[in-house]
Amino acid sequence: MMALTLSGVGKTYIIENKQVPAVSDISLTVETGRFVTIVGRSGCGKTTLLRLIAGLEPKSCGTMGFNPPNAKIGLVFQEPRLMPWLTVENNMAFALLQEQDHDQVQQTVQHYLKMLHLEDFRKAYPAQISGGMAQRTALGRALCYNPDIILMDEPLGALDAFTRASLQKELVNIFLLAKKTILFVTHDVDEAVLLGQQVIVMEGGRILRDFSVPLTYPRDTASKEFYEIRTQVLQAIMDR
Repeated sequence: MMALTLSGVGKTYIIENKQVPAVSDISLTVETGRFVTIVGRSGCGKTTLLRLIAGLEPKSCGTMGFNPPNAKIGLVFQEPRLMPWLTVENNMAFALLQEQDHDQVQQTVQHYLKMLHLEDFRKAYPAQISGGMAQRTALGRALCYNPDIILMDEPLGALDAFTRASLQKELVNIFLLAKKTILFVTHDVDEAVLLGQQVIVMEGGRILRDFSVPLTYPRDTASKEFYEIRTQVLQAIMDR
């Protein structure tokens, strides 16, 4: 079953009376419950593509279809974008602001606090937690919303190497537990292959290559199979 289908999608900006294409002729299908990573150089159109899928930007052409048609979209950005006046648990519960069943809200938040190892920090404010914890809170907020698709725009890019490696492992575990469809933008080829079941390479606003990653989780970055796929993805980018 397909969660998302794009056909001929493009976005053009008008800058000083000139048409500047950001993405062009994007055709892509994403299966339900699949982890898809999107990689490429800065300015290749990765973030614009995510914004189009999220509905944050109107597309200039093409069609997009979701399954279900009214699919809920969760967003996780590079910065956690937490509300500083709310605690960790209340930042996560903010996604459920419209819910009337307060007991169910508490159960949902408690579930993801436990999954994300944030139970001991539930009453902490954003200024009192680390960058990694803040990004976990942002992910928890998205998960509490119970989205059909989670869009992640370089969510680990601002973290130090040790925290990033730790959260990569946690993200895989969360994906396997929550079984959500994820589109994850990164500029890091190793991260793209480590996380994705499908790696999309973008260049110049277009999809250059689409790689399948037939490796089980957790993945060994020192294995021959990982190295071969990583080399193919990197070569596709460097050849342009």
